[in-house]
Amino acid sequence: MQPVPPHAKLSLGPTIAQIAQGRIAHRGARFADRAVPIAAARGGRNRALRMAARLAAALAGLALAGVANPQEPPPQPLRLDGTPSVFADDAGQVSACGLRVFGVEALPPPRDAYRTVDISLLMSLETMLQGIGLVKASSQEANASAFRSGGATRPLRVSDGWLRVPGSQRTVPRDGKPLPDPADATALRYLTDAAPLFAVADAILAGTQIEVSVIREGVAAHPVYRGAVTMEPRARQQFVACMRDLQQRASGLK
Repeated sequence: MQPVPPHAKLSLGPTIAQIAQGRIAHRGARFADRAVPIAAARGGRNRALRMAARLAAALAGLALAGVANPQEPPPQPLRLDGTPSVFADDAGQVSACGLRVFGVEALPPPRDAYRTVDISLLMSLETMLQGIGLVKASSQEANASAFRSGGATRPLRVSDGWLRVPGSQRTVPRDGKPLPDPADATALRYLTDAAPLFAVADAILAGTQIEVSVIREGVAAHPVYRGAVTMEPRARQQFVACMRDLQQRASGLK
């Protein structure tokens, strides 16, 4: 599979790079009142994600790079929360589905502070048709009083960040190259093969555990965190509906 240039404008519609640059509108409110019955949501999730996972596996070859390193520290439990995003083009058609995974780690004594673990994945038409997606990782630090009161936080520069299903392939930058983020110089963004993104999304919707890690420059410890991602029922339905619509649109372009 040939890599897609980060800023290429494809005939398929908006690209991941365009969305990441803010050139494509985020229209999550468009789906705010869209009710998806639970049974239908499960069926839609299974059809869309499993069909897409088979496509991604064929395209990416399910390379084993990025599988758990035996030198990694044992995973630590952490509460993880998930928030979906829906992107639409000017015609109102779904062009991408995002999912933010967020956690907060308390630093050990004597420090009375917290750090965020903040990783987002983005799947678009290119994910379905060409097997690529986008990952963004960032982190903030604040003392306990500022954290509890919503006070000032300090951004930490991130050098690596990833998601995976335990025991399987993690997300890694394609060609080892991150994408510059003019809006946030401390965050890390990169294009990645779609297979681990589909696996993570399916695990989140199934309520099973995933693993995440954020590597911060100048910070000695790099924990791996494991947990099931908590999502509100409506948020879960919103993400399922987005993935189903994206898969249907991609099927019509093949």
